[in-house]
Amino acid sequence: MDGFKVFKQSIKETVNKAGTFKTLIQDEDFEIFESHVHSGRSIICQPYECVDALNVAFVVSGRLYHTNTGKYILPGERFTFKNLTETHHMSVIEDTVLFMIRRKGLVEEQMVMIESVSNLLHKIQQKDQYTEDHCNRTGNLAVEIAVHMQLPEETIENVLYTGKFHDVGKSDISAHILNKQGRLTVDEFDNIKKHPQSGHNIVMKEMDNEHYAKIVLEHHEKLDGSGYPKGLKGDDICIEAKVILVADSFDAMTSDRPYHEARSAEEAIEELRSYAGIWYESDIVEALAETIQRRKEFEK
Repeated sequence: MDGFKVFKQSIKETVNKAGTFKTLIQDEDFEIFESHVHSGRSIICQPYECVDALNVAFVVSGRLYHTNTGKYILPGERFTFKNLTETHHMSVIEDTVLFMIRRKGLVEEQMVMIESVSNLLHKIQQKDQYTEDHCNRTGNLAVEIAVHMQLPEETIENVLYTGKFHDVGKSDISAHILNKQGRLTVDEFDNIKKHPQSGHNIVMKEMDNEHYAKIVLEHHEKLDGSGYPKGLKGDDICIEAKVILVADSFDAMTSDRPYHEARSAEEAIEELRSYAGIWYESDIVEALAETIQRRKEFEK
């Protein structure tokens, strides 16, 4: 029958650390795909993706947290986006299954990037499970902060991806140092301080992306020049690295590690505020505090 087609299997299936993604239908203008996304991941909807094109997602199972509104999106609900004026971000709270209709070409482009990020995460996982979990949490929190601050869409996308692998350079550091109980020696800490440069080199080798590599290189630089590896100051540090530094510091302080017990969110925010304008950008610290408060209010 002319124009009538039956598909017995997906056109294409991609499996990576973010989940399983199946392209079900492709046409000249759109594609329909099924996504099984693992918890702890992020989904963003960008203005450039939906210029004069309606995109639709149906939540089959699981749960998403929509950062922009502070609301959950639950099974049986759906969301659309077309001609957005700002980036929308969703955290995947539980393993989630989605059916999506989107403009053709976008999914394939994003799969290439996700695959690159997954390869870098695999390098981290091989060395240290904590570092992989920390990178996922930091990446999610950093992009929530960036969305809350309404930073440009390109900046938000940069934060989304690089936040996930900002510590990839730690794959070159011995597990003994990474998991040591107690205070590091001067030599051991000097070794730790090499990971931004190592990360920069790995990103250039694996992705050949100079700006992503720059963000990874600078994510431990501080406003007053006391950071590492280059001792950059103020505006010499890129905005993505400044956002990741705040999210990174918060997650490190609120996580149990061999050398310290987790602090409460309130204690961590108080510590960050004490160095606002010295190590951290004040507006980023306040955006973090507002993001954490919003999470708590909605979970009540």
